Amino acid sequence: MPGRVVIPKLPGYTVSSPVSLDDHAFNKQQTLRYVKGYAHEAPEMTVQDPHMASGVTEMYRSGQYNPSTYTSSPTYASAKKEETLPDWVVNNNKVLRWYGYFKEAVTESAVENYRVRKVVIFFYLEDNSCQVVEPKEDNSGLPQGVLIRRHRIEKSDGSFFAPGDFVVGDNVSFYGRTFHIVDADVFTRQTLADAGLEYGPAEAYPDDPFTTKRLSMQRHTSGGSNGTGSPMSPGSTGTTLRKDDGKKKLQQFMHNARKVLRFYCVWDDRQALYGDRRPYRLHYFLEDDTVEILELHENNDGRDPFPVFLRRGPLPKDFHVTRTGKKLVREQCYGPQDLALGAFIHVYGRDFFIHDADDFTKQWYSENVGATDAMEPIPVGEGIRPIPVPALPPYNGFGSFEDSEQSCKNLVPKPPKKDFYKLMNKDKIVLRFSTRFVETPTHQLSSSDRERKFVLSYFLADDTLSIFEPPQRNTGITGGKYLERSKVLKNSTEMYSEKDLYVGKVLSVHQRTFELLEADEFTYQYMENNRHVYLMADWEAALKAIQAQLQGEEAVRSAFINVDQAGIGSLTEHQFEAALRQAGVELTRHQIISLHRRLAKDGKVQVEDVLRIFI
Repeated sequence: MPGRVVIPKLPGYTVSSPVSLDDHAFNKQQTLRYVKGYAHEAPEMTVQDPHMASGVTEMYRSGQYNPSTYTSSPTYASAKKEETLPDWVVNNNKVLRWYGYFKEAVTESAVENYRVRKVVIFFYLEDNSCQVVEPKEDNSGLPQGVLIRRHRIEKSDGSFFAPGDFVVGDNVSFYGRTFHIVDADVFTRQTLADAGLEYGPAEAYPDDPFTTKRLSMQRHTSGGSNGTGSPMSPGSTGTTLRKDDGKKKLQQFMHNARKVLRFYCVWDDRQALYGDRRPYRLHYFLEDDTVEILELHENNDGRDPFPVFLRRGPLPKDFHVTRTGKKLVREQCYGPQDLALGAFIHVYGRDFFIHDADDFTKQWYSENVGATDAMEPIPVGEGIRPIPVPALPPYNGFGSFEDSEQSCKNLVPKPPKKDFYKLMNKDKIVLRFSTRFVETPTHQLSSSDRERKFVLSYFLADDTLSIFEPPQRNTGITGGKYLERSKVLKNSTEMYSEKDLYVGKVLSVHQRTFELLEADEFTYQYMENNRHVYLMADWEAALKAIQAQLQGEEAVRSAFINVDQAGIGSLTEHQFEAALRQAGVELTRHQIISLHRRLAKDGKVQVEDVLRIFI
């Protein structure tokens, strides 16, 4: 037959041909897609008219199928489900809730023969699972909480429970236990109403004999008809005391259950050997007037983690009473009226200082005692004490000072650390001064020593100094190196530094006394550029010191006029110094030189300019 392609029927060549061999789109339909951001699996496309599909197949097999003349196309099932989200997405976090109860038989009790236990039934729409929870009640004595964990529960016929199986006023049985539904929440009623299921009004819970008797007992012990009790008085710890001790304790327990006063206190035991100052937390339980003290631990405090300092129990004011063996009464123990901020309490011979309380404690005292101003926290923090620095012993002269210092600081001496910042930034910076010997009461100078001159060099890179003596003719003294470059002690524990050097300073170098006479131009400029380090080179500070020491305009003017004997109106450096000395100004020679360098023009200062500045 012309136009028909014959495919041999061989193993591996048998194919499922499409509707037309002219259609080369052999791709498989995509069934996995995302709808509104969620992964969704769409159903496969199926032919909806089986007769049409079989007719096309026969025409194809007989070779009579022509896609150009056959205009009808098969219709496929509607893909409506492709555009909807799955149930677990649509119903996410949607929970139906019903309220109910079940009766539990009580066999060995003279007060009751059954007990009504209230439950809440949850139905999760996302996976049709159920959960039954019993709300917890205070002091019930029953293990309450989740009764039936969340899962899909089967009915007796093998099917699973659905929302239509829960009807207000009807019973529902889970695993042999029957629950009676009395109400549903607003969301459940609205959701089921939209689905066509209307609920009737809510029912009331039946009376429970034990609960009824318990409420009546509470009203009787509290002295009121509503069971709320009377206000708490300061001395009664919130209870109305009666002669019957059993009723009194029951009333106190019912009113103050789970009410705890919390105080923060410190115990200072530093006067004892190995004593310390430790923080603690004190708990006062209002339900039975007992006290508990706990230790507060900090990170790396070196203490064993024992949390309880005093076990819960009555705290006597005088612990000697406990030695008699008699039972403690309330007046002998601490109560809320005895606990106040700023007060000391005696805990078996230990004095605890109360300095703060939590918010609930402050509110309780404000409502029941009326203490509002007295509840302000008291600061007990202590400043950080400086770490004592051990004093270095006097230098004995053996080895260098740094090596001896390391021997005092470490058991195994370490090499002294160098200041690399100064080595890198202050290398080749040398301060030079001209010096001479100075006579002291312990050292008399000879005539030759009085004429000797020296050059003192201070190296900022490593804080060392050296002294050089320039050769002089006909003195009989060979010049050259007088002191090798090294660090020099100012006293037994301190070295000379750059701040100790200025013109006019007297230095003691190895039992010889030197006076700094002059400095070179580089030293003057370097010190003036770093006035924050070299205070003697600060001309502004020198000017303020002069203005503070001057006593009158006439004395200053006469001093400068007397020095200017030539009457030229200008003074050299030495004349400027002499005028200041005559005016009664006490400054170092370096300060005077720095001020003269600032005011001088061509090496001299004008008298009128100086007087105008000073006065």
